[in-house]
Amino acid sequence: MITSPMRIDEFRAGVALLPADLATRAEALKLYATRRPGCPDCESACDSVRLAFSAASFGDLPATGRLLAAAERSARLTSHAAGCGRGGLRSVRGVPGNHGRVAGRWATTGPLTAATDASWKSRICGIGYVTSEGCWGLRGWSVDRHDPTGPSKVLVNELRAVDLLLRAVGRPDVLLVDSLRALSFLHAWQRGDTGHLPEGYDLRPRRNGPPALVRLAEHVAELDGLTFQHVKGHSGHLLNEAADSLASIARRAVTERFDATGRAGGLVSSFLSSWHQRPMAA
Repeated sequence: MITSPMRIDEFRAGVALLPADLATRAEALKLYATRRPGCPDCESACDSVRLAFSAASFGDLPATGRLLAAAERSARLTSHAAGCGRGGLRSVRGVPGNHGRVAGRWATTGPLTAATDASWKSRICGIGYVTSEGCWGLRGWSVDRHDPTGPSKVLVNELRAVDLLLRAVGRPDVLLVDSLRALSFLHAWQRGDTGHLPEGYDLRPRRNGPPALVRLAEHVAELDGLTFQHVKGHSGHLLNEAADSLASIARRAVTERFDATGRAGGLVSSFLSSWHQRPMAA
């Protein structure tokens, strides 16, 4: 019987055994594998991840995939112990970062509205998104001398946050952005000017294909019915404030150890409860 969570270095060694598609799925289960909050469903997910890494060490990738699927099922259960903050994990294959959906009786009428934001400090970046139906996501990373972003750090990461949303959730009806510079690029791409990219952004292909903003520009040009709107940052707009907070959580989680997934879920639930009580949500 497995009784202890995995160490961070042990988890990373296990991920290194996996091909890219399975590694992405395992990364989404990191919190379950490395901590035990006293929740049986979380512990079951942790045990399945550990067994998946064991199967991978023997070269049995089919078994690895089945065990990761079992971990994902445990993570998505709605029977999680009260307070563990991890029920309802959305598995978003091929999209890096943490993603979730908070439970609630959110309004289903009217346009599906989303907000994105980025946070940048001391060469560490965080991006986040939230939708009016309760979906959320975040991703954080540190940069080195090979960073392809170029001089427009904040602008590029504001656009990466949009890419994270569209890849994970799909097209909302309205997308709120608090960066006027980012909005100008999104509108240009909607008009078909996909060659218009931030100055200094490295256009060389990445290991996984075209650069994120090249892919995003082409994606936006093909979307119909998506409205990009500007919202003033730090003005009290609830969806924008939620996206801003998620980006900050993602950035801090790069260097600090805390339950980013649980904190993000609680934050989104609080903001959306207020959002759907306001006339602006109608």
